[in-house]
Amino acid sequence: MKKISFWLLASLVSGALLTACSKSDNPEPEQSSSFDEKISDGTAVNPSSMYMSVLSGFILEPDGTPIQNVKVTSGSESCLSGPDGGFVLDKVNSVNGRTVVNFNCNGYFDLVRSMPTVSGDVWEVTMIPTWGGSENIESAYVRIDDEVSVSTTSGMKVELSANGLKYANNDDPILSSDWVNAQILYLNPDEDNFATMMPGGDLAAIRTDNSQAQLVSYGMVNVSLTINGFKAQPADGMPATLTFPVPEKFKDNKPSEIPLWSFDETNGIWKEEGVATYNSRDNVYEGQVTHFSWVNLDYPESRATLKINVKDQAGNVIPNQAVNIDGQTTYYTDAKGVIECYVPINTDFYVTVRSIDYSNYSPEVKVNVSKLTSAGATKTVDIVLPTMAHVSGKVVNEGKGNNLSSLWIEYGINSTKAVHTDANGQFILNAPFDYKGAAKLVVLASDGSTKKFDINLDGKDHAYTINIKTDKSTGGTIKYTPTGGATETLVVAPMFASDFEGVQIVDDALSIYAGSITLMINNYSDSKSTYNDAYVSLSTVNSVMDNAANVKVTKNEYNNYTFQVNGKGKNERWNNGVVTYENVGTYEGEFSAPLLGKGNTFKPVTKKESFFPSFTPWIDGKDATVGLRITDCQQFGTGVLLWFYDNDLNYDDYKAFKALAQQSLGDPVESHDDGPDEYGYQDMCISYFYKDGKFIMVSYCPWREVDQEELEYYSSMGIWSLRDNHSARIQVHALEGLTTSPDELIMVHWK
Repeated sequence: MKKISFWLLASLVSGALLTACSKSDNPEPEQSSSFDEKISDGTAVNPSSMYMSVLSGFILEPDGTPIQNVKVTSGSESCLSGPDGGFVLDKVNSVNGRTVVNFNCNGYFDLVRSMPTVSGDVWEVTMIPTWGGSENIESAYVRIDDEVSVSTTSGMKVELSANGLKYANNDDPILSSDWVNAQILYLNPDEDNFATMMPGGDLAAIRTDNSQAQLVSYGMVNVSLTINGFKAQPADGMPATLTFPVPEKFKDNKPSEIPLWSFDETNGIWKEEGVATYNSRDNVYEGQVTHFSWVNLDYPESRATLKINVKDQAGNVIPNQAVNIDGQTTYYTDAKGVIECYVPINTDFYVTVRSIDYSNYSPEVKVNVSKLTSAGATKTVDIVLPTMAHVSGKVVNEGKGNNLSSLWIEYGINSTKAVHTDANGQFILNAPFDYKGAAKLVVLASDGSTKKFDINLDGKDHAYTINIKTDKSTGGTIKYTPTGGATETLVVAPMFASDFEGVQIVDDALSIYAGSITLMINNYSDSKSTYNDAYVSLSTVNSVMDNAANVKVTKNEYNNYTFQVNGKGKNERWNNGVVTYENVGTYEGEFSAPLLGKGNTFKPVTKKESFFPSFTPWIDGKDATVGLRITDCQQFGTGVLLWFYDNDLNYDDYKAFKALAQQSLGDPVESHDDGPDEYGYQDMCISYFYKDGKFIMVSYCPWREVDQEELEYYSSMGIWSLRDNHSARIQVHALEGLTTSPDELIMVHWK
């Protein structure tokens, strides 16, 4: 039986361009049909009968936020992570018995993970944003002829000599006036998610004599050096000096020397390269390296084998259970509830099932294990967890999409961790250990839409069959062939209306902004399907555009639009202030996108029109400069957005609009509206109201003044304006028929 990839692509062409990754909260429903989605009693699932993909898992930020559109690649197999950060691979690249997987995403440090190959394995991967905001990330931008010194506030330091760099991949000379951008990322073994952030995953290593070792990490650092946009390395004979702080967990165990290791990303293993010496005066380890990849300060030991059996108090084996070993590595049990892995000898350690990994059970289950003293020894540890109630069953997709989904339970303000279904849609997850009562079983389908079903948790096992109907995943590919060059494949990543991505139709203009492609049709009509004058822009190696693109548009019952595009790409050139266009190649392809919304603009707005929601705040004589009527937006309903640009509007006018909103929908669900302070400074004010599917936002921006350029800009607005809250002196949004929570609509203003 051939398994189906979970997200859009079963395989991405090497070198394909991806859209920027994004954080993703669990999205709300965004597609619908007349089909009655339902939940009914079903058959309990035995974990041993589940047919899992070779490798699956979830990709998160350090704070647990899912990351969407991460490119996950192992050998020739690739996929994109979904809105929940989930990924599934049907094949993996196994090198010497180790699975090696690359994780790449704009805005995050690249990561290569590797573990012993186990079919049906589950990984949790943490990717770290490159934009900083952490005591473990720091950067410096200095001239080449100056010494380079970069230090994190946590104590990691990298130093390079003046004129001590070379280009990594060419022999071009570096000028003394050039600048180097140096960035370091330090991973501290004291941190809770150290095991899921580090490259590799199990601290397997090879020594200089080619013997195998199991490492005990005292910290890792990633160093990125770029000059003129090209990667750089220390120059020959001019090594870099690294200074590692001593982690708190090893404050009483400080050997005089500890080897340094670099990470071999091809084979997924650490290799010994150098040594660091303990400096007792400064309580740090200091060493030198001649090149940079990841560098690891690790004490090597011979290997012993650890076998972990995980069961509950009723004797049931627990599959896919995360188990942490000494805060350094994390493994998942197989279908029989077993983990078999290597541990270093001569090291006391502990085995932990964290609360967050077992239905938020408290206290966490922790077993201290005495050190093994001989290489090759085997030790067995039995972990017994409290017996949990299980929610299991099967997702049945009766639409064009597949059964593959991820599921979790929402209860109160909390939720369980997500799990993947198997290839046939079967699932099993733990119910919360400390909660009984009404809850939601949430299904994130393969097209990115979210379905929520009411269930009751009573401390007993329950099994369900969940019937859904979804379309195939959105997104697609565009092939661009430059004149005389090799074809380049652009990946159009899956789009989700919950992320404000998709098709916008305002007045007679259709537009899509999808990262790798921008498409606009200025004379769009639902009754017309073929166009030969559309605008297309492609984010190729050398970005191209086409003002006369051929586009065929079709729409299906799920409110998804499919676009077949082809045309001749051009580069824009400027010569002495005159723009010219150069034909550079051809392109063709197909992609799909959900409907974000439809609407029409109108101005000026001098009265409360009949199509306004009846509860729209309106003050006679306070004319709005421009308005947008939303006629179709499945997630956020229909209604009007109004922009009042009058410079004479003030805080009292805002309070008057707010009072009208309060009369209609009651007290605000959230409000930020302090008046002027003692010095007369007035900050922006905003209030949100919600009742029975009706929503009002009123905002006041005291520094916003009318501007002719902005007026022209806002004469052609999009559904994205739902995210806007400070583009006019006063703004009013009035919507009805919301199918999502008010929190979701409030949240889009702050994303």
